[in-house]
Amino acid sequence: MDKRDTQPLKITKNGNLYDTKDKRRERIEEVFTYARDTMRHPNAYHLISHIYDAELFRTTKSKGFIKEFERALKRQYKPDNTRKPKSGNRQKAPNTLIVYSIEYKLTSQEEIDGNSDTYKYGYEKTKEKLPFLHIHLHVIADCTDCIAPSFVNYAKNALNELSGLKSSTYLPTQPKKIKNEIGVYEYEKKKIYKKLKTDFDDAVLRAFYLAKVEQKSPEIPYRNTFGTSKVKKLK
Repeated sequence: MDKRDTQPLKITKNGNLYDTKDKRRERIEEVFTYARDTMRHPNAYHLISHIYDAELFRTTKSKGFIKEFERALKRQYKPDNTRKPKSGNRQKAPNTLIVYSIEYKLTSQEEIDGNSDTYKYGYEKTKEKLPFLHIHLHVIADCTDCIAPSFVNYAKNALNELSGLKSSTYLPTQPKKIKNEIGVYEYEKKKIYKKLKTDFDDAVLRAFYLAKVEQKSPEIPYRNTFGTSKVKKLK
């Protein structure tokens, strides 16, 4: 790959250094900017899903992965399951914008299943790493008519509905060191999502992880491994 098209970048202060593609970073920032400026309550969620059957997922991908996810999300927000506890109003499936990246690496069964209790269910631990074809997503949801913390559960279930995907989970933000009220530095709590109205720069930087060129292995059986929702140019 032409290194002139990439830029080394640290996603978090103590994280790894990744080569990221310029055009992908530009596209990510464009999507996040559009969401911040056009949505009332935009929150960004980082999810990951195991592509357990590459050919089944090829079918999902050919239909339009983003559209298929949006349809599945609407099915998850069925009227019978979506009342707000305080107001009594029904939740509605939020409008979403998506950035995704398909990747491949060797890892543990625990990470593949997205479950720290994996080995309680009959798997044997092994020193040998296992192939893990997966998809990372940053989903930006306008949580005006839904409960922001619980959105991630609807999103995981929607992903698991799609052919070829399973064991979907979310990745909370890694906590930063912040100064508390008495001037002592401590780690903030992990967050399920980032509010674009207040944490825009940090949310975009974390999403730049999807612009990296690492884990783009020949083992990935798809030509296009990166995509975003289409957004209009803001004036």
